[in-house]
Amino acid sequence: MSTAVSLSPSESMDTIIRPLGPVFARQADALLDLRECAVARSRPGRCVACYFRLFEASRAAEVIARLCPLRAWLETQIEVVARDEAETLLETLPLRLEAGDLETFCRAMMDEMREDRAHPGSHLVLEFRFKQAA
Repeated sequence: MSTAVSLSPSESMDTIIRPLGPVFARQADALLDLRECAVARSRPGRCVACYFRLFEASRAAEVIARLCPLRAWLETQIEVVARDEAETLLETLPLRLEAGDLETFCRAMMDEMREDRAHPGSHLVLEFRFKQAA
């Protein structure tokens, strides 16, 4: 019989970020901001922005591959929500970090909402949020 060991949020994030330190030494601020927001489960948009800062700084395929655990963690912890002008939740979308930069990602999300959805009203807000605990 095995006993599962549950890591605290800071231990879990440290396990993901620690190997990135030497590779992304010049992006230490992004790593620290990401860790702080992830552990506190605050400012999910900042986490996504930091991920894209790291992604843009990594030009070699082997460096990009090192971001895979971070990307997987972000995609399981953060989602995109759509709200109307009355702040009513209209839709929850999975976070898929497939774009090469934050602007392209955001424009693709906006285009998807414009082209593939028919939500009532003229004002739509998209935002990141941490998923609710099960």
